[in-house]
Amino acid sequence: MVRRPMMAKRRRHLVAVKRVGMLVGVLSITVGAGATSTSAATSHSTVKDISTKGLKTGWIYDGSVADKGYDEEWYDAQLYLEKHLGITATFTQNTPYTSQWTTTGERMADAGAKILYDPGDGGSLFFAACKAEPKVACIESNGVLPFPKNVVSLYDENWLPAYLEGMAAGLLSKTGVIGFLAAFSNTPAPVNETLNALLLGCQATHPGCKALVDVVTSWYTPPKETEDANALVDAGATVLGSTENDPIAIEVAQKRHIWGLGSWGNGVSSGPTAFVTSQIINWAPSLMTLTEQVADGTFHGGRIEVFGFGPGLKLAPWGPKVPKSVQEKVNTAYSQMLKGKNFFCGPIYDTSGKLRVPKGKCLTTMYIYDGWNWYVQGVKISK
Repeated sequence: MVRRPMMAKRRRHLVAVKRVGMLVGVLSITVGAGATSTSAATSHSTVKDISTKGLKTGWIYDGSVADKGYDEEWYDAQLYLEKHLGITATFTQNTPYTSQWTTTGERMADAGAKILYDPGDGGSLFFAACKAEPKVACIESNGVLPFPKNVVSLYDENWLPAYLEGMAAGLLSKTGVIGFLAAFSNTPAPVNETLNALLLGCQATHPGCKALVDVVTSWYTPPKETEDANALVDAGATVLGSTENDPIAIEVAQKRHIWGLGSWGNGVSSGPTAFVTSQIINWAPSLMTLTEQVADGTFHGGRIEVFGFGPGLKLAPWGPKVPKSVQEKVNTAYSQMLKGKNFFCGPIYDTSGKLRVPKGKCLTTMYIYDGWNWYVQGVKISK
């Protein structure tokens, strides 16, 4: 299952594929969506005199580091590591998904980079560079096993804030119709999990809620996103959501006088009266841990790390126009998530009406992360 042709899926942060009490089956009762593991974060803490100053690194971005979204959040972490760990960083923007991606990584390694970071999801193109440079540590956000032994994949449980955003959407929408810009079609991460979680959250507060989905076939194409978002509003959407790297959905929502949900970062500046809330990802804590592990010799790859709510992931502040009653209802669920409650429990049906998750069963973290290759009932793909 891929999120781009030749590319794996977008992932996020710290809990190596072993979570406390988590079963990696299709369905199971889990310890809770926000639980964390310390397996990847403790090894460097006992090592003295870690020296990261001057450590050469390379960063490969697929879009602009000023996109007000996904790449910018990664770039903020890059700047943080430069300032607080003293690393040196070379980076590229708007890197095409061709062999240039691989050669870019190889050239960075040849120039002395000890770590290659891949915010842009180069997938197999990035892995090819990592295979060619086995002594270089590779950190990316895809996470489709198996991959080279020098690769660590980071991912956040973006379905948690998406569910909460959906709850707010259901409370705010009179019609229960959400418009959604999907970067690609039927890709477990982050499209399916974000869309499905958003719709389930909406249905929890507005029974019968449905999602009109437009597939953009890109993570960052503002003109097409704008056109498609307006088409969704014309089709009846009263709330707009997105998996795009940028806040176009919020900008269109602002102009069309409806509600807008963020995909990455605080989108209030893009829609002062339209913005509802979003997820905010801070990559710095995990990247600092992994960078220090490279410096002290304890880094090991071939694993996935996932993080829930905590230092690396939180819900953005509420938009100024969101009613207090909506905030209070969603904040109650937010508190329950922080305590470990799993909201992804049956019965859950797919678009054909088939029961996928029986009553009393819950989706595991790893199933949501890598196996959610179907849409929940209420999803309608427009194109």
